[in-house]
Amino acid sequence: MKNSLSVILFSLTLFTLVLTLTVLQPTLVLAQDTELSAVAAADDANGDGLLQKNEAKYPATWDWKANFDLIDCDKNSGLDGAEIKRFKKFKACPDQGAGAPIYHRRAYPTGSGPFPAVISLHSSGGARGSRNLIENYRKETWKKSGYAWYAPNFFDRHGITNASRMETFDKYREEIEKELAAIIALMKTDPKIDSKNIFAIGFSNGGFWASYLAGKGIVTAAASHYGVWKACWGLDCFNDHPVKYFSSTSSPLLALHGLQDSTQQIEYYHDAHTEIKDTPNFEDHIYEDGGHVWDCFAYIPKWLLERRPKRMPRLLERLKEVCADKFDGPNREITDDALKRTIDFFKKNAK
Repeated sequence: MKNSLSVILFSLTLFTLVLTLTVLQPTLVLAQDTELSAVAAADDANGDGLLQKNEAKYPATWDWKANFDLIDCDKNSGLDGAEIKRFKKFKACPDQGAGAPIYHRRAYPTGSGPFPAVISLHSSGGARGSRNLIENYRKETWKKSGYAWYAPNFFDRHGITNASRMETFDKYREEIEKELAAIIALMKTDPKIDSKNIFAIGFSNGGFWASYLAGKGIVTAAASHYGVWKACWGLDCFNDHPVKYFSSTSSPLLALHGLQDSTQQIEYYHDAHTEIKDTPNFEDHIYEDGGHVWDCFAYIPKWLLERRPKRMPRLLERLKEVCADKFDGPNREITDDALKRTIDFFKKNAK
């Protein structure tokens, strides 16, 4: 009887221990996730386990001050490890309300402004992929040219991936329209931005959305680089967007396309252009030697290459292979010319 009682008591003790650990495990994992990395902890001057705005310094290329309020999901005026990791992965804060802006990053040129601004719209590779591969998408390109830079991730909220990218243009189209219009509205309230001169540039998938923002007159002017003009699969498929966005009240649009584009073939652009060529202030240029993603020049920040000298150079080489093999090959001359044409077009249409 005594042995049986001991077994029962032991079983109850074990059960209680397992139950306690089960209850505590999420808390323990959460606490571990919120810990600052060694690099971030080195900036934590007051040792409270958070980075305040005056502490966050490295890497400087993350534009901590410009993005601090976006990273600070719990609004406690400090950044923990989980918030920093989420920002690093181009992910929005969890449990956002329906009216919250979609995830976006921002950066500004040196000075107080107000600056003309560009909303940079990513390809089907997503915000992170575009950042790593597409030179004229990156903030460095636009800051150097004197523009404030906003870059929304319009895939994240809807769980869109490269594999499901066509859902951008049908299933989630109307929601993304509202979300991008909300980002423009947010930009207009930014004291460092000249609200009369907000422009859009889009790459491939993003080119579709640059057409939307110009077509509906939401931005001052826009440019579509190797943009999506046929927004569906198959020879006989039909999607009346982005053509349907354009009207007599549209803002100016510059369409740049490559004759050798193997993804959005030149015929797709010509078919769309036939429908919208009479739209006021619509300009285009066709690059005879241009393919898809002509500005695919792989990039990894210098600080990251120095921090991980073995892994990062190998990754950079793999990214260069993606540019050479997956798309139609990078072209330096076209990349530089496309940027120049776009900036000249924006300046010509500035208010």
